[in-house]
Amino acid sequence: MTPTPKTTFAGLCAAAAFAALLVAPQEATAQASGIEAPVDAGSIDETELTAFARATISMSEVRETYIERIAAAGTEAEQEALVEEGNAAMLAALEEEPGMTMERYFEINEAAQQDAGLNERIVMMLQELSADG
Repeated sequence: MTPTPKTTFAGLCAAAAFAALLVAPQEATAQASGIEAPVDAGSIDETELTAFARATISMSEVRETYIERIAAAGTEAEQEALVEEGNAAMLAALEEEPGMTMERYFEINEAAQQDAGLNERIVMMLQELSADG
């Protein structure tokens, strides 16, 4: 199956989402669903999209590192400690991106799920940044 922009973006976001490492993914869902009103895709400027894309890539890289470490952990306690450490590292990666907060990240992610044009812009930006990196 050839990936479409929607499936490509969904895969990249899923790879970077905090829920991917959480033992209790409902926490991330509760945080993300705490957004009261949907964000208008037109209100998201290129600077925010770039910050979103860079944060997504950074968090994905952190996630990949921790998935390997969690798989190699010997005990459940070690795995749980690594999950917590990984979540903190992904949050730090997100917050290191100038102009991006966890709340805004989830708002943009939600808007991209609702707006095909925004989704396509993000996919193209992720592809460009990945090719440059």
